[in-house]
Amino acid sequence: MSTFLGAAARHHTAADVRHIGPLAAIPLILALLAVGVASADRPSAVLRLSAEDAAHSGSLVRLLPHAVGGTTLLEVQPSGAASLLAVSADGRQAALADRVGDLSGSLTIARGDGSQLRLQLPGLLAAGFAADGTWLAVIDGRGALWQVDAATGDARPVADGPFLGSPIVAADGSLMLLSVSSVEAPIRSQLVRVAPSTGKVTPLSTDELAYAGFPLVDGSVAVVAHEPGGTVVRRAAQGASVLLADLGPGAISVSVAPNGREIAYEVAGRGIFLLDLPGATARSLGAGTKPCLAADGSSLLVSRGTGTAALALDGSVIAVTDRQAGLAGAAGCLP
Repeated sequence: MSTFLGAAARHHTAADVRHIGPLAAIPLILALLAVGVASADRPSAVLRLSAEDAAHSGSLVRLLPHAVGGTTLLEVQPSGAASLLAVSADGRQAALADRVGDLSGSLTIARGDGSQLRLQLPGLLAAGFAADGTWLAVIDGRGALWQVDAATGDARPVADGPFLGSPIVAADGSLMLLSVSSVEAPIRSQLVRVAPSTGKVTPLSTDELAYAGFPLVDGSVAVVAHEPGGTVVRRAAQGASVLLADLGPGAISVSVAPNGREIAYEVAGRGIFLLDLPGATARSLGAGTKPCLAADGSSLLVSRGTGTAALALDGSVIAVTDRQAGLAGAAGCLP
């Protein structure tokens, strides 16, 4: 049973990319970016279930929203062993996969009223909702990119890729994700933007071993990349790149707040660290993995054991749950 604890409101790997570890630097072949419209198999017919139908079939997914600081923490109680892929910005929808990484899988779009859509895709790796929740971007098991209508379940192939990372939908509808050499061996990766209408791919930085990207409120992008000395975060805009932080060796699962000031990351065996820019020294927030900063930068979500904890920026616990959970509006943090 979930337990929520009140507290004062102080506060890609692949979103880091978690699929990618420290890798040798190899130039990215730009031809990999010249992808066309995907030729992946069309998904099967969409199954639409009301809350009553889902309950009767034993597949009901309950979405339990909770106010946490200035955002919404969405607990997800799925049937079976479904994996949470994405939470919509309003906290009223969640995307789940029956299995992740296979070449065939079922995507479920669950709604707050208990109704759901379910469709088969050629596997599932990651997903991300558009800001208005009307559609979501999905990366299938082969690294191909799809656009899925959240209301009807209609799925349209966008680009072959291969891609990795949790896709982030920008305000203009374009997608930010990682173009990689292959899903199985992503020894080269570059942060790119994809136009859903054409499948056109545009590099967003010159970093050849990017782990993740996060849109910032000033219109620039925070690029998390691996360099010989460790993991760095750079601000990229209009062809220029400025170093924001050098996180050193061992930093993984990096999350950057939209304001560009808070950077959370994990160090294997040492827990979660938070860096407040500019000029601060990273401080430990205790045990945990896979940190995810809230959209307002005032809190973060971490995995602890088999559960999830929401933390203030000083490390104090705001809420805990033993269920899968995500922060509404947080970019690039799942799965």
